Amino acid sequence: MDARANKFWEGFSPAGMDVLLASMVLESYPDQGDLFKEGDTADGVCLVLSGDVEVLIRLGTNEQVLGRFKEGEFLGELAVLDGGTRSACARAHGPVTVGKIPKQLLLEVLLKERPAVTLHLFQQMLNYVRHTNRLFVGEMLHKEKLSVIGEMASSLMHDLRNPLTGIRLSADLMTLKGPETAETTRCCDGIRFQCDRIMAMTRDLLHFSKGDPGLQIERTTTTAFLERFRALHEDYLREAGIICEVTAEPDEIEIDVLRCMRLLQNLLTNAVEALADRSGGEVRIHGWVEEGLFNLSISDNGPGIPKEIRERVFQPFVTHGKKGRHRSRDGDRQQRGERAPREG
Repeated sequence: MDARANKFWEGFSPAGMDVLLASMVLESYPDQGDLFKEGDTADGVCLVLSGDVEVLIRLGTNEQVLGRFKEGEFLGELAVLDGGTRSACARAHGPVTVGKIPKQLLLEVLLKERPAVTLHLFQQMLNYVRHTNRLFVGEMLHKEKLSVIGEMASSLMHDLRNPLTGIRLSADLMTLKGPETAETTRCCDGIRFQCDRIMAMTRDLLHFSKGDPGLQIERTTTTAFLERFRALHEDYLREAGIICEVTAEPDEIEIDVLRCMRLLQNLLTNAVEALADRSGGEVRIHGWVEEGLFNLSISDNGPGIPKEIRERVFQPFVTHGKKGRHRSRDGDRQQRGERAPREG
């Protein structure tokens, strides 16, 4: 864009604008390139001529985005006007071109301009501070909520450990002392796995509250992973009247098995709910490795993703309310309700 069209020049006299434009330095940055970092000496105001720039601040080990400046906007005046160092980091979000106005020359020109020009820059600075303050307060409230979640998860892990251990031991005893049939073995294996899932979900909640992914990576194969998933859910699918085809291209993989199982189960449950009022429901699951990455594909012959959430479907906690009917095996129990948010 034409540098003269930038919002920065509002109120400047033609003479003052010409002086600053003559000294403006064009700088280009690649995606994720830093225009400046927190703590750097303020050397000028940056006019965004193309692309987007994100302003971030470090909170512990994480970074919080404070705002995004688009083509035609400017940033960096805060430290220039108050004489301090950079209070945040500015990073390119995609390729970016900026025009940098040197600090000292800007201050000299402002002394000759009408007071309204400096007042305008201060108003911009105050708006930025207000916006930053709102984000900071929101982040503190979020951390407080995560702290409560962490305490709850820790308590849950403590309370669940003993009963789940007892259930798991009972499954082991049934396998050892009961008649060795394929059905008994499959059911006991399912009991043990579901106990492990409950503890893993609670542990994940605790890790989430601390900002730690806590991945439990283990080596397996595509066929073993998907065969185990199929075996654990065949009763559920039979009861729902859904035909499920599970295929895999054999290969070795390293994944967090329980988390991938939970992700796939949530997608499967969504598909089953979407097919609840249709006959001939089919779900297809396929797994393969490509360029070192484990890929999972799940599809069904249902109505598809609703238009209302199609553009936001991969954002956290996005869901779409719908009603489904779930029958017990004897057909005399029905439950109706709004669908709860699910992972994946």
